[in-house]
Amino acid sequence: MSTFNAASDGTTTAAQRSYLPAERQDMILSLLTRENVVTVPALAKYLGTTEITVRRDLSVLADAGLLRRVRGGAMSIGSTESDGSGTDHAVSVGGTRAAIAETIPAGAAATIAEHAAVTANITARNSEPLLNDTTIDRLDRTMMPLNDEDLRDMSIGVPQPVIPAATATPTARNNHGNNGVIGLMFPEPSFFWPTVIGEIQTEAAKLGYQVEIRESSYERIRENEILDTFGSVNNLVGIITSPSSEEDVSQASWNWINHSPVPVVIAERDQPYSSNVFHDSVRTNHPYGVRKAINHFRERGHRHVAAAFTLTPTSEIIEEAWHQLVDKTNLLECPFVFDGIQPYDTHGVEEIVERTLDSEATGLLVHSDYLAIALAQAFERHGKRVPTDISLISIDGYATPSSRPLTVLRSPQHEFATECLNTLLWRLEHPEWPSRHMLIDPRLIDRGSVATIGD
Repeated sequence: MSTFNAASDGTTTAAQRSYLPAERQDMILSLLTRENVVTVPALAKYLGTTEITVRRDLSVLADAGLLRRVRGGAMSIGSTESDGSGTDHAVSVGGTRAAIAETIPAGAAATIAEHAAVTANITARNSEPLLNDTTIDRLDRTMMPLNDEDLRDMSIGVPQPVIPAATATPTARNNHGNNGVIGLMFPEPSFFWPTVIGEIQTEAAKLGYQVEIRESSYERIRENEILDTFGSVNNLVGIITSPSSEEDVSQASWNWINHSPVPVVIAERDQPYSSNVFHDSVRTNHPYGVRKAINHFRERGHRHVAAAFTLTPTSEIIEEAWHQLVDKTNLLECPFVFDGIQPYDTHGVEEIVERTLDSEATGLLVHSDYLAIALAQAFERHGKRVPTDISLISIDGYATPSSRPLTVLRSPQHEFATECLNTLLWRLEHPEWPSRHMLIDPRLIDRGSVATIGD
């Protein structure tokens, strides 16, 4: 993501960095998971590009059914306000939903009291634009884009943690907020991460722990430098993190984690096969989620179900589970599988739709939500509707809006957060025990997008 520098006139401007169209569109969709409205000028500054380029990106995403264009910007799907006349109106960009990301102070983590104060401050400032300079700066924090020289340096000599070893010793447990500090590093606050962070904060406070938050990103950034900032935290007892899944930059992150002087719990990520250090982990049990989806289709009479997957940190696990169950059993016939299709790839989405209509498929298992939304929109353009003509189950369940209800597989946020915290606390009391790996089954939420058909 971009960094921001002070210009001579005192304003904040984006550092020069050219993004590919796919990168820009990913960043726009990510912003719209936590904000109702984004404006063209603010996006242009955020992305370091021209307003013309932003409008072109918004048009691509709108054509794919992933957002709604409004005067001067775009809205997340399902957030349009109407006066009953059938005409949509742009929502004021000064609403109280002004950036979940602002609840995480720049360069330092929020304690529970700070978090509450920042949230109250957001509500009081409801006349400010959603994407003001402060918001953008906090979203991007110290996340410098990596170049090829950085990557070579990482692969040759990866920096070691700078946290003093003494911080690894926790104090006796009590309920007065001085048991120690738990560090959290999660990707930018979108999808289910904000709720996970909030749940960990709440439960940790009950047990006498404070929480320090660091925000990473889905982009290629120096996560090890973000982790290093925990070195200034007094009485740090452990870290819960979801490190990058990008192979070309994750080595530095994992090297840091492997040398951490405090216990580290890994959330929702697979650990490198080549590592000889094993950490406690908590992950969504996506293979069991795929089983739930298959059984849901079967219970409603479906026997020919295809699959389509976009590229995410968990898509490989989901797709592998699908092949294991479909290719090696007779539970379902799978006419085809598409993978690596981005939701704003209109050609790829159209290819999936045409292949579906030319096949015997009566249903589709789709990951992620945005790809499922794009497919539902594309089917409608062909005169087909969900679930009347085609049934859909989406794996994610956090971006599907109320205006387009889809049956989803969703990782339970409260349980996931609780297990992350419990796993870390267990490790503090059992430092010599073998590593533990907790799997949380996703919930299938039936919203009626799978029709019942005859055999």
